[in-house]
Amino acid sequence: MVAAPNGAPDTQITGNPLAATPSAAATFTFTGSDDVTPAGSLTFQCQLDVADTAAWTACTSPRSHSGLTTGSHIFRVRAVDGSGNVDPQPAVYTWVIDQTAPETVISANPGATTTSTSASFSFSSSEAGSTFECALDAGAYAACTTPKAYSGLSVAAHTFRVRAIDAAGNVDGSPATYAWTIQSGGGGGTSCGTAQTVSSVADSWIE
Repeated sequence: MVAAPNGAPDTQITGNPLAATPSAAATFTFTGSDDVTPAGSLTFQCQLDVADTAAWTACTSPRSHSGLTTGSHIFRVRAVDGSGNVDPQPAVYTWVIDQTAPETVISANPGATTTSTSASFSFSSSEAGSTFECALDAGAYAACTTPKAYSGLSVAAHTFRVRAIDAAGNVDGSPATYAWTIQSGGGGGTSCGTAQTVSSVADSWIE
């Protein structure tokens, strides 16, 4: 971007952390333009987590911060040209450090014992905007959405697992789990053939 010929430089942030991240560190890269001063001769001033009326600190690109607390943060940077003119509209970036994993809840599932070889599960996360990964029995986790349906399952015991992943990438360390058993759909007992009526005749015993 080329600054308008108004005597003030313009500032652009070219690199920043994700909008939601578990990392307590952040690095920003930035540049500027001016109608008189070459980009390489501009200087910069930065602010972190203070009001825009607070003091500014001289900085260079890249600008790194570490040991940041969880929660929302705001970074500002403004260019200063060779004549001391300051960008009146600093570049601003806000982001959130989230280090809390979401909790996953299964809200619908098949019965603990069933003859159905199909199964459907509904689930949710304690954090809005989460995505999910599901696994069945010894299978690996794979991306999934709610509801998750399975069909053609074997007559056996099965275990379903699902875990939420929040916008910052935190993964539920204790996935929601449900175990159930699919039984054969045949009737119980052993067939003895067609029923018959037998008449009984008393035997005589001669001692």
